[in-house]
Amino acid sequence: MEEDINKLVFSRPVVEFATVAKEYCAYLEGIGGYSRKEFARVMVSLLPLLYYKASLVPQTEPVYEEGNPKHVTEEYYMALSLRIKGLLGEHDAFPEVFDARISETDDQFSASLAEYLSDIYQDLKDFTMIYQKGHIEEMNDALWECMLNFQEYWGIRLANAIRAFHILQYSGIDIESDSSENDEPESEKEIDTSQWIITKRQKDLRDNE
Repeated sequence: MEEDINKLVFSRPVVEFATVAKEYCAYLEGIGGYSRKEFARVMVSLLPLLYYKASLVPQTEPVYEEGNPKHVTEEYYMALSLRIKGLLGEHDAFPEVFDARISETDDQFSASLAEYLSDIYQDLKDFTMIYQKGHIEEMNDALWECMLNFQEYWGIRLANAIRAFHILQYSGIDIESDSSENDEPESEKEIDTSQWIITKRQKDLRDNE
């Protein structure tokens, strides 16, 4: 069994996934050095690659019963999320589409790119920190947990983030500028989604049908 695990954790699909995961984490950790336009451009390329590489990872089963150690603290998670939100500004919020709640109501639900990207980062960082240590069984278990979370949690968030960044990149708007002059926190006011770029594009598509 140990030989099989060794082959799996060092297989090409896993090594390539770990490489892209590490690149994603490193890019977010250096977010302070990028413009909003540059950040969106990189995300348009990096996020689909990350999804593709994750989808190719072979299935495995955990060796140990206890959970894997966590390296991303709540404080760091919050700090990273705030930095991303600060960079994206008003473009951080977007209408969520693939959500079970939509079948229950006609209301739009807003999501945060900063939150989604930070959620993805948290799982990938925990995985890469264990993977790079080279302990076969621990690498296997970290991979198993990361892939389970990909299937059940952050994979759909990654897919939604790809869609949102695609529209930011190719909608023709100037994402470097903020149109809102109102500094009132969004949590304290009703969010108007009618002017969101994604909402406008969805309306155009419906009108053309």
